[in-house]
Amino acid sequence: MKIALILTLTGLACYFGLVLFVIPQEYYDVQTLDPQPSFTAKVSSNHIHLGDSFDVVIDSSNSNDAADIQIVSISFPNMTQTGNHVEIVGYDFTQSPRYIKTGEKIGYDYSGGTKSVLAQYPSIEAYSRPVNPGAHHSIELKVTPDAVGNFTVFAKTVAIPHTSDHSHYPYSGVKDHQNEYVESFSVVVSQ
Repeated sequence: MKIALILTLTGLACYFGLVLFVIPQEYYDVQTLDPQPSFTAKVSSNHIHLGDSFDVVIDSSNSNDAADIQIVSISFPNMTQTGNHVEIVGYDFTQSPRYIKTGEKIGYDYSGGTKSVLAQYPSIEAYSRPVNPGAHHSIELKVTPDAVGNFTVFAKTVAIPHTSDHSHYPYSGVKDHQNEYVESFSVVVSQ
């Protein structure tokens, strides 16, 4: 009886020793992925007349480590709805682009969806999953502004897992309604 008790206690001590000290070290030794997305943007014209359109082409890439998901977001802070004003001409992302409407719940502050906010203006999100280092994806839009003045387009890309400041692009500058950095482009729309 005493031997069985001693063996049981020894077995439990070994088990808890492994669980508390050896196995956690295995998890600490796992390398954290650090994807580094980026993009280049081309706007076909800096000046158009009301009723005319311009093209936006975003070419995205990923370097360093693989990303589970890479999202490219193009938003329109001068619009209340995209309607017939923004058309997806083409894309080669692995998932279909998605229109985000004003007032829709969206992620906030690079939280991966754990924090949210309501969209103040419409956008389009294109994404691929997974995205290996060296991968390139693009999207082309045809935009027809609905008012004269400065028409602004915001663009950004975010990789998930978001493990560092290099997991999004751009790294600084103007922030959008999601409290995330964007590159800003303007087109002058005249009569």
